[in-house]
This record gives sequence, structure tokens and C-alpha cells, in this order.
Amino acid sequence: MIGRWRYWRLKTKLLFLTLFTSALGIALVCASLIFVENQNYRRQLESELHVIAGILAEQSAAALVFEDNEQLNSIISSLDRIETIQQACVYNQQGNVMTSLAGMDKRECPVVNQQMEVGFVDEVYRLLMPVTLDNEVVGQLFLTSHLEVLRGHIRTFVFVATGIGAVILVALVFLALRLQRIVSEPILKLSKTAERIAQDHDYSIRAPVSGTDELGRLGNTFNDMIGTIQQQNRRILESHDSLERIVDARTSELSMANRELEAFSYSVSHDLRQPLRAVEGFGQALEEDCGDQLNEAGKDYLRRIRAASVRMAGLIDGLLVLSRVSRQPIENQTVDLTQLLQEITDELEDISDDVPSEVHIQQGIRVIGDSRMLRVAFQNLLANAWKYSAREEKRIIDISARKEGRWIAIEVRDNGVGFDMRYIDKLFVAFNRLHTPSEFGGTGIGLATVYRVVRRHHGEISATSKVGEGASFVVKLPVSGDQG
Repeated sequence: MIGRWRYWRLKTKLLFLTLFTSALGIALVCASLIFVENQNYRRQLESELHVIAGILAEQSAAALVFEDNEQLNSIISSLDRIETIQQACVYNQQGNVMTSLAGMDKRECPVVNQQMEVGFVDEVYRLLMPVTLDNEVVGQLFLTSHLEVLRGHIRTFVFVATGIGAVILVALVFLALRLQRIVSEPILKLSKTAERIAQDHDYSIRAPVSGTDELGRLGNTFNDMIGTIQQQNRRILESHDSLERIVDARTSELSMANRELEAFSYSVSHDLRQPLRAVEGFGQALEEDCGDQLNEAGKDYLRRIRAASVRMAGLIDGLLVLSRVSRQPIENQTVDLTQLLQEITDELEDISDDVPSEVHIQQGIRVIGDSRMLRVAFQNLLANAWKYSAREEKRIIDISARKEGRWIAIEVRDNGVGFDMRYIDKLFVAFNRLHTPSEFGGTGIGLATVYRVVRRHHGEISATSKVGEGASFVVKLPVSGDQG
């Protein structure tokens, strides 16, 4: 019942509540009237029996004193005309029955010297009254009255009360059917208006409003709200058109910027390299042909010129790689990352340094992504770990992978010099370096390139470290191939 209540229509709920409350009220009133009438009739019956008993006791007092049974029988026989009297017994002073009047059940008179229940007992009313003469008790009078008349009266009263209650309830049903419309119809009209607006998306529709009560104010508030939504929708549509024009303009500008960036990359790749090669070539020729004519300061300057040209070439290469990974489309495929990492490690081990290396790569690492970009990213990560662990007695690099929900996390851990976590926000920004060029070489573009590749794969990268205790880089890539 309670579970289905929320599925009822509003008019049904209102009608049910009205009728339920009315029926409950009528039932309580009828029950109260029946109870009161039953109590009143009992008191009336009790009062009548006391009056009859008092008269009989007064009439039979003298007959008891003189033990005149004939007179007592004549007095008791007068009770035959009273239908409610079921039994009557007259006792003398010693408690012996002098005369009695028995009904159809022919019951014997009870013994009065025992403890007797009086009042309403079982299905009868019992009355025991002393018979006195000159304030002296000369006997006892015992009467019992059946309650059939009382029950009949109560049944009649219940029938009449139920009939009146039913008539009132029918009248209330008719009245409730008419009155509930006053409350339900405005709400139903408001509901239908809301449904039409939701289905047609027509915010020009308004709900009919009648009256100035709470329902009327609700209708006005609803119409004001729809008007506000209509205005906002109009502004949104206008903003949408304006935004489309802006997006088209920005897209055109972005396309032009991409073309200019491609032209710039071409210029960097060809035009800037040529002067650098000339600087490097002439510097080398100067060192070989005229090195004997230079003093130590001149030789130092020449070495610095050649080192700067090499570093500039490295910067150009890094910028070209960063530009390429930012622009080129991603071609997703399953990549055997274990094999790719092993190839990168083999290339790094060809570097001529005297530090013994131990690289542990977890087997069976497979990811979804662009193999060219992933090679660039992990080549920079491994080169970074290789470089910063070069001062240890033994270089140790661990590469492992684990599943974390919808991610696969690849961790690259080294035992190098580490870095201060206070500068973590600068770690993946281009040209920001946490160590000086005199300590470790580099361009400051490698980790920025790694960050760009990972973000283009809709992944995440993080790093943790302590100075002198190595560093750990964790790359998280989506398990599914929904990158773009």
C-alpha cells in the first residue's frame, strides 16, 4: 500500500486522504456514541431494577415478619409482567428461601450466606437488597435481569449509527469529488504544462493561473521561471552562434600558426644548422691548423666556442623533437614496451663510460600507444636515469609495471643523485634544469618532451626523489586504446 502510494495520481491521493480521514472520524464518533449509549442504558437498567427492588422490599417486609407465604407469592408474582426480570428470590432473616419466581431456565435461588457477585455478571444483572422494617433487617431480596433488551437496544443503535454514518460518508464522497478539483486541477494543469515544455522544448508556453492563493503564487513563480529559462536559452543560442564564429576564426588562426610552426621547424632544421656546422667546422679547422699559434687562453676560448655550438645543436634537436611530438598524429597500437626498453638500454650501454651498469626490466610489459612517441619518451627517461647515476660506483636502474584500475603504471627508478622535491613543479617545464651544466650536461627539454608525450596519450607522469638517494618516475597510461 505504502509502496504503491507514490504511483497514484494526485486527485486519487486527495480523494483517498479526504475519505479516509472522514471515514475514520465518522467511525470514531459512532464508536463513541455506541459506547456512551451502552453505558447510559446500563445505568438506566440498574436504576430501574433498584426502584423495583425497593418497592418489592417495602411491600414484603410485613409478610416476612409474619411469614405470610401467600402474601409473598402474591407480591413476587407481580414481577411476571416485567419481561426483563429473570429470577426473584425472597429470603427470611435466617437466609431461607420464603418464595421465588424462576424464569424459563428454572434456576434455584442461590445461598445468600455465601459471598455473592452482584452487578453485571456474565450475561445477567444481579441485585441483592436487604428487606427492612423499622430499620431492622428482616430478610433479603435477590433479583436477576437478563440483558437481551439491552443488547437489542444497542444493536438497533449500532444499525442506526452505521446507517447515518454511511449516508454521511456517501455525501462526503460526492462533496470530496467536487472539492478536490479545486486543489488538484491547478496542479494537474501545471504538471501538463511542464510536460509539454519538456517534450517540445517550447519555452513560450505558460501555465494557466487562477486565484491568488499558494497554488496561484506557484503558477506565477513557475511562469516567471520558464520566462527566465527562455531568456537564458535565447542568450545561449546567441552565444553559441557567436562562439561558433569565434571557434572558426580561432581554428583558422591555429591552422595558420601550425603552418608557420612547420615553416619555423623547417627553418630551424635547415637554416640554423648550417651556420652551426660552419662554426663547428671552422672551429675544428682552427684548432687543427692554428692550434700551435694560440696560447692557453685562446685554446680555452676555442673549446668553449665548439662546446657552445654542440650544445646549440642539441637544443635545436630537442626543440624539433618537442615540436614533432606536439603536432604529429597518434597511431595507437599494441607496443611491446619490454622489447622497446631493452633496445634503448642496449643503445645507452654503447656509450663509452667506465661505470658498470645493472638494468632490470620487467618482462611482458605491453601498452597501447604510438610506438614512435613512446620510444622518444622512454629514451629520454632512461637517458635521464643513465646520466644522473653516472657518478655512482655501480649504476642500478629498475623498470617495472603494475595495474592500477584503468591504468598501467610504468616506474623507472635509479640510484643517482636525485633532486630536491621543493622544485618538483619545475621538473617538466622546458629549459628548466635542477642541476647546473657544469654538474651534468643537457638541454632541459628531455623531461618536457616526456610530459608532452604522456599527456598526448591521456596519461599522467609523476616523480619522487630525495637528494642523494636516486629518483623514481612513474608513467601512467590508460589500459584501453582510447587516446587521441
